[in-house]
Amino acid sequence: MGLDGLARLHGLFAAYKPPGLKWKHLRDTVELQLLKGLNAGKRPASEHRVRFLLGPVEGSEEKELTLTATSVPTLIDHPLVRGPAFTSLKIGMGHRLDAQASGVLVLGVGRGRRLLTDMYNAHLTKDYTVHGLLGKATDDFCEDGRLVEKTTYDHVTREKLERILSLIQGSHQKALVMYSNADLQTQEAYEMAVSGVLRPMNKSPMLVTGIRCLQFAPPEFLLVPHLG
Repeated sequence: MGLDGLARLHGLFAAYKPPGLKWKHLRDTVELQLLKGLNAGKRPASEHRVRFLLGPVEGSEEKELTLTATSVPTLIDHPLVRGPAFTSLKIGMGHRLDAQASGVLVLGVGRGRRLLTDMYNAHLTKDYTVHGLLGKATDDFCEDGRLVEKTTYDHVTREKLERILSLIQGSHQKALVMYSNADLQTQEAYEMAVSGVLRPMNKSPMLVTGIRCLQFAPPEFLLVPHLG
């Protein structure tokens, strides 16, 4: 791509992060691939300079030497001398995921990095899929963590689980109203609350805007939370 490619390298794009991969490793891999494309482009032709080279005089039988003006390329910009033309790129991350999580990450390059701030200020909802296991607890809440507790789960039913989820969502809805700076006395704010489009407008903790149980097959269950 070269310099022309760098001038056009602006925007946002999405990349899938598999489980077990750190977000920084994904970002570095994307940067490496973009740098390979930029450095694979055709470089400008090397500049030439005049040098006086010592050589024999043509037709001379006495082996006389003379200086001859010769145009030779300068090697200061040669890849084997200077190295790759592009060694780093500024790539921004819209958000981050834990190493064991998988999902889509939004990255910005060039002027696209400014759009990441606009996305953050828009307080877009993030949808997750959470796999859970009843009867076990680990020290870090991950399936590969150290087991710290084990108990029975026969008393847990889908109705009880959904009741707890409703309580969680209700408490977060109250906090959402507070952080949204919306005056519920107005018709517009009331309609936004009813339709579920209220979003926190100030810096706030992670809030659950919606959560539901997608699958319940003890000891396993599947939740789909929406975080704002």
